[in-house]
Amino acid sequence: MPRDVDPRQRLADIAAATIRVARSEGTHAVTIRSVARELGGSTTLVTNYLPSRAALILNALDQGRDRWQQELAATLADLEPSAHLRAVTDWALSSTTDDPVLRTLILEIVANAAIEPVMAEALRHESTTFEAQLRTAAAASGFADPEAVADLAYLLIRGAYIASTEDPERWTDAHVREVIHSTIAAQPRA
Repeated sequence: MPRDVDPRQRLADIAAATIRVARSEGTHAVTIRSVARELGGSTTLVTNYLPSRAALILNALDQGRDRWQQELAATLADLEPSAHLRAVTDWALSSTTDDPVLRTLILEIVANAAIEPVMAEALRHESTTFEAQLRTAAAASGFADPEAVADLAYLLIRGAYIASTEDPERWTDAHVREVIHSTIAAQPRA
């Protein structure tokens, strides 16, 4: 008799294995076969839930996004609105154990969006959601032109993902935050 498997737990396990493979071997090594091997099972263990490499990567990012959204909501609940953009920026730049790996998976989506329609759609959705969060936070923080400040923050944060991947010794979390915070703080307030 087959044993019952909780699909949410299985997807979480697959996401964790995907992150482990990406951390130890690089994002290029994330395949159905490598993730199944990491889980100690056959490829069917993965393909019963996720049919493609794109789905593997998106599943890992979905798991990370859910955690990130909970962290952000808890952070913003305790702050004055004027501090929201700084908090959203810090949250977007945070580097817990899995965050750098998840950012490299985001870059993998960017690199493959032109040939993977599901990745392109996920990228558009995530970008639109993040831009809306930045606009809301910039408006709450009292900037004279919240839309322009949100656009600036978006470009700085996304650029930081690339820069910190290219040269992590130079673009440390502290240095990235300093550059972004000082640039945003220089924008006029209402």
